[in-house]
Amino acid sequence: MHKFYCLLTAAVFLFFLLAGADSEAAQAAGPSPEKTSILVDMDRLTLTVFNGGEPVRQFPVAMGKYETPTPVGNWEIFSQDTNPPDVMGTRWMGLNIPYGTYGIHGTNAPHSIGSFASHGCIRMHNAHAEHLFGLVTHGTPVTIIGTPFGAPGTPPAVLARGNQGPAVLEVQRSLKRLGYLKWNPDGFWGEGTEKAVKKFREDNSLKGPNVVDDKVYKLLGF
Repeated sequence: MHKFYCLLTAAVFLFFLLAGADSEAAQAAGPSPEKTSILVDMDRLTLTVFNGGEPVRQFPVAMGKYETPTPVGNWEIFSQDTNPPDVMGTRWMGLNIPYGTYGIHGTNAPHSIGSFASHGCIRMHNAHAEHLFGLVTHGTPVTIIGTPFGAPGTPPAVLARGNQGPAVLEVQRSLKRLGYLKWNPDGFWGEGTEKAVKKFREDNSLKGPNVVDDKVYKLLGF
């Protein structure tokens, strides 16, 4: 009987040991793509991976420089590539941003990580991009927070007809809230935005070319 209990105890111990090992292996593997979400923080230059709302990994990143800011907002991953152009490192995860080609990717310039250096994309070290690639799928939510006008502390650029991008989108959102824009903002300055800005400038007695400059930004609340 004593021998039986010894064997039983050993079996139970082995069971829990293996179960613990499986649990540790699952944690090391990271969250499943169905539970993964991503937060990119422009102020901290970090990308944080969440598993069902709990942060599990954080990586340093590079983001858009002053002239080409990274679009803030709520987006989704809609494409993935394991063989992108060399400048994008070893992995590409495209975002569904309507007014340009933006994504999360590796880089052949690792020294740029931790700075505002990209054309609007989110750069990662290749090893980090490869790890992230295995945690995401089409539809994975990506939230980017920070200023829509580039690196924190930089003044917004003067905007005019033909411009597109996150700065135009934010101006359109403000114009829509004030009733000057009648459709959903899309980040493209075309005929409708041209008329909305012109009317806004006229209503505020602003002279000069039809642009969004410091005076317009201030009146819009930026």
